Amino acid sequence: MKKTVFILLLLIGGVGGFYLGYLKIRAKPKEKISVQKTKPEVQGVEKVPIVSRSVFVPYWSLDQEKIDISGYDKIIYFGITASYNGINKSEQGYSNLRKFNSIIPEKKEKLLALRMINEDINDSVLSNIRIQEVLIRETLELLSEYEYDGLVLDLEISSLLNKEITSQINDFVQKFYTAVSADYRKLYLTVYGDNFYRGRPYDVEFLAKKSDGIMIMAYDLHKSRGEPGPNFPYDTGTKYQYDFKLMISDFLTKVPKEKITVIFGYFGYDWLVDEKKRPIRPAEALSFKEIKSKFLDKCEFKDCVSKRDKISQESEVNYVISAPVPDEQNIYRIDYHIVWFEDEESIKVKTSFLQEQGISSVSYWAYGYF
Repeated sequence: MKKTVFILLLLIGGVGGFYLGYLKIRAKPKEKISVQKTKPEVQGVEKVPIVSRSVFVPYWSLDQEKIDISGYDKIIYFGITASYNGINKSEQGYSNLRKFNSIIPEKKEKLLALRMINEDINDSVLSNIRIQEVLIRETLELLSEYEYDGLVLDLEISSLLNKEITSQINDFVQKFYTAVSADYRKLYLTVYGDNFYRGRPYDVEFLAKKSDGIMIMAYDLHKSRGEPGPNFPYDTGTKYQYDFKLMISDFLTKVPKEKITVIFGYFGYDWLVDEKKRPIRPAEALSFKEIKSKFLDKCEFKDCVSKRDKISQESEVNYVISAPVPDEQNIYRIDYHIVWFEDEESIKVKTSFLQEQGISSVSYWAYGYF
């Protein structure tokens, strides 16, 4: 009997001790458990090679003694232009068609650019089916006569989003694409780089389907009539509202990467500004060759400073021109200038990004500018 009672007391004590221990544990605040998070392994980005390099050759550059196009697989003649009645046959671009053909080797792929940069003429063409038919027919005749492999349609509409204009552009491009394709040639379209940012009237997704490729003009984000800034900044940072990387992301939502060609502009703008760096007048366009000669090789202007902006990857030059004011003794006028431009180094950074995105075709505006 005593043995039984003793065993019961031991059991009761054990259970009670366990229960008291359990309560003590519950009453104790929980300790935070530190979990070591391991960073996901970064996969190496496999860049695609650049398989196509093209260059625009403007009609005004054909007077150079020698044109070296050895580094390009496509040569784009810029080109013929539209009129109110079809192709303008009285201007220099048309007159130099034969001269261009004599310069370019037969083995090179040749594309003819149709320049449509006059707003009034563009309005007339888009609103008149008869003019469209004449323009398409005469363009096809030139493609055949001078043995071009295709056409680059440079249809530049500066107005913003407008459903009527969008519909007109779509109809016009579809007609052109049908005619060019039936002739076993290719049709490419140039589109503004700021198309999505500024809401321009181009239905890029539709146009990509009705063409063999979209050529993005990756320049002129900062306009000659606007505030000074990079041609097209690589990144946004805190300084810019839109950039090259966002532009490519926008286009890739509408255009297959295989159909994208990015055009780099080898040029810049020279703004005359006030003391707060506000433009006084529209900027002067300068080719990279001119910029190199005036500012990079040797700058003879006062307080001439050149630097590369790490965010945009483009270069900026600041300089001052001091000149005596006529009829004012010992008084000088001081003009402050800001120059922004694209160059080989900034293009290299942007091209590397394109390769990471699977885009393998680039073009350059323009021969004679660099």
